[in-house]
Amino acid sequence: LSHIHSKVDLHIGDVDHWCIHGGDVSCICEDPTEPTFGGGYVDSFLGEKEEEEVDDSAKHWMKAHTKNKKRAERIAELFSSGKQGTLSPDIEEWDDDWDHVMDDLYNSEYENDKEEEEGEDDATTTTTTTNVPSSSSSSNTIDVVFLGDSITEQRQGTQFGEIVDDYIGIKKVFEKQFTKEKGGMFDGVALGLAGDTSPNLLWRIMNGEIPPNLNPAVFWITIGTNDFLKTQCSEEVVLLGILRIVEEIQYQKPSSIIVINSILPISTHSNGVLDDRGPFRKVKTTVVHDSNIWWPAIVSVNNELEKFASEQHNVKYFDANKVFVEERSDGTYIVEGTMMRDHVHPSKEGHKAWGKAITERLDIILNKKHEI
Repeated sequence: LSHIHSKVDLHIGDVDHWCIHGGDVSCICEDPTEPTFGGGYVDSFLGEKEEEEVDDSAKHWMKAHTKNKKRAERIAELFSSGKQGTLSPDIEEWDDDWDHVMDDLYNSEYENDKEEEEGEDDATTTTTTTNVPSSSSSSNTIDVVFLGDSITEQRQGTQFGEIVDDYIGIKKVFEKQFTKEKGGMFDGVALGLAGDTSPNLLWRIMNGEIPPNLNPAVFWITIGTNDFLKTQCSEEVVLLGILRIVEEIQYQKPSSIIVINSILPISTHSNGVLDDRGPFRKVKTTVVHDSNIWWPAIVSVNNELEKFASEQHNVKYFDANKVFVEERSDGTYIVEGTMMRDHVHPSKEGHKAWGKAITERLDIILNKKHEI
């Protein structure tokens, strides 16, 4: 990748190839500059889902997005009024009729969308709503809003807005670290949605997940994993998608600081190898992808994100690989043990260590401490 000095240095027309494996047709990579409604999941290995299953997936995605909107609106109202309360309400606290309300909302919006599409010359046109820019107030602001995919949604204890027992421990860790009333140094809220790519997150923030009165000191972005694994985009496309999100947040929230979290490591091998310089190269593997495909691509994008952030006002880069990656004599590995059990998502222990490192960085950013 070339050195990106600003968001406009890389355009769609400059992309050499769209797909991580080369070329432009071997992947389902989306235009990273355009917001994309989520839920229409396509598995590139198993083939397309049946139409009803895709529709059901979109319905669940819309429900989860709307729950995030409600959570964001509630947090914004609490802080703007100076009446901070519990930052991560349990899903059980939602109305008993929630599912019925959401069914009606989804069906109504879906039917309206279909009618609008039928009346348009171009049936692929998507209409989105963008919030107008708003300035952050000098007081009564939440410290940090985390935006991302399933890795961020784990902090809510959910997947697609539904409680997952295995994530409750992660939720408790997050609340302890990012709720002042529970002993945390900062107040934070997580707004994640499983399976999201950068264009999906862009759609969400352009459609209500960062309402006008939600003005945190910091937006913390963790996105890009699914752009590689799910849609199998090239490094250039993944980079452009993340920069497009930064651009949108800067437009909507010019007074907030944006922290771009590094894309977390991905390994397709049981021992967590990322870059092997030892005898492991000689071992025959049945894994579909070579172990070296994802990690070099991730490193390449992370390096460009770091360079980009260093030249921007109010944009920071955070290297989480200091938490999750270790160098050994025979190569680079995901930290051995329980930090990332599936070698993609942080475990409870991983979130705890990562959250501690994030808190230390926020202390530097928000309390104006000298950064070493």
